[in-house]
Parts: sequence; structure tokens; C-alpha cells
Amino acid sequence: MEPTASEGAARENPWAWQAGRNPYRSTAFQLLDLDPDLVGRAAIKARVRKRRQRITRSADRFPVHGRVLGPADVNAAEEALADPVGRLSAELLTHRPERPGPDPAELAEEFAETDAPEPTGPARIGIDRRVLAALVPPPAPREFVPLWTEEGAH
Repeated sequence: MEPTASEGAARENPWAWQAGRNPYRSTAFQLLDLDPDLVGRAAIKARVRKRRQRITRSADRFPVHGRVLGPADVNAAEEALADPVGRLSAELLTHRPERPGPDPAELAEEFAETDAPEPTGPARIGIDRRVLAALVPPPAPREFVPLWTEEGAH
């Protein structure tokens, strides 16, 4: 079966918005409710099997971004993850939640309020070029002996 123009464009650039479809909202990992960091074929197959059962029994209870999935969607997502290129594309499109940690704005305020740390190494020596110029003797005129002469110029 020949792919449609939009499917062909999506394969060329998986990050392009096609007819209002956000490529970041329906990755294979999201459709399968699968963590991209999950490893091991058995673990992945178990999660896919569980998702397929949920969709088969009551798909309307498990929508993905407002879209009710069917078994064909689960099969397509599973096939995409089985292909190395498809899996990599899905991983790149998947936005992971931000790791918990300190608020960057609070860190910036705290940094602005702190004093610069005391130097731990030896003191740096500064050179005042005006003083240095007075210490250096003036250049002496030098005579250079030519290493060769022009022919006939003796």
C-alpha cells in the first residue's frame, strides 16, 4: 500500500506538524503507557500486553490526550518501537518531566546575595606596565652584518 502524502512527509520529518497534529503528543511511548527508560524485551512486552488488554476491554477509560485508542493504534506503536529508527524517533519526541530540584530563580537570588569566595591559591601578582617600562633600558641601535651581498656590489 502506497503511503499518503502526509504519511510520507511525517516519515521524512517526524517533528513537523501535519494538518494541525502535534507530533509530540502521540508518541509510541505515550500510546503504550511505556517509560522510555524501561529496558528488557520481557518487561516491554508485558507492558504492551497490559495496555492492549486495557484498550480491548474498555478503551474509553484510557484515552491518550483526549483520543480513544483502538487495538490498531497499539499494534502500530508496538511496531514503531520494535524498529530501531522508530524507537529513536519516539524517544526524541518524548518529553520527560522535569527532574525535581531547587527553583532556578531562587538559586539566582541566592547567588546574587552571596559574596565572592576568598581565593584559595597563592595571591596573583599584578604587573604595572608603567613601572615596568621605566625599568627596561632603551633599545640600543644595532648593526647587522649582511649574510650575503649582491653580485657586483663589493
